[in-house]
Amino acid sequence: MNLLAHAVLAAISLPEAAGQSRAGALMADFFSGQDLHSCPPAMATAIRQHQAIDNFTDHHKLFFECRRLVATNGAPRLTGAIVVDMFWGHLLAAGWDALARPLCGQDLTAFSAQTYAAIRQTVSWHSPAFARASQWIIDYRWLELYASRAGLARSLRGLAGRLSGAAGLADCAVILDRHRPAIASGFSAFWPQVVEFSQGWARNQAALPSA
Repeated sequence: MNLLAHAVLAAISLPEAAGQSRAGALMADFFSGQDLHSCPPAMATAIRQHQAIDNFTDHHKLFFECRRLVATNGAPRLTGAIVVDMFWGHLLAAGWDALARPLCGQDLTAFSAQTYAAIRQTVSWHSPAFARASQWIIDYRWLELYASRAGLARSLRGLAGRLSGAAGLADCAVILDRHRPAIASGFSAFWPQVVEFSQGWARNQAALPSA
């Protein structure tokens, strides 16, 4: 799942602790080789939840079907999962009032501002990669950027410039233009399932005995 979705899922399922849960949910994509024990417990839990959500998503039939659709309609080789993540992030942001606001009680601008504040609150525990990426996330307002078609296209162009051999990503927004009903239908069916999964995962963690 994309960064915006992970921020929402953490916000609605994990107890907040000075921004640590939401920041941890974002840092997981930039956390490689570090020791989870170096993070505060709330941040470590959010990282583990992010990983569990990604595993749930990657093995879900609806995600697989959408990935196959984009792969057979022009997405560069081995980028189908990335493209679906970005398309679904756009659909979540564009459909915020129906999909996310009822869960978190905030509009996209307020939710994003609170998430950026969480990032700033937790700089002492950022992984090296997240320390670099977090500034881009805030400065370029990555979370709100997903909401518009132009923002999606900009994000795809930026990613194409950072991934070797994936220049074709820059043109992938047209796949969403041509197949939006099918892609949106898949995401609409998947979203309540991943919400339920994230909340169930959080309840199970809360029920575990303390170490």
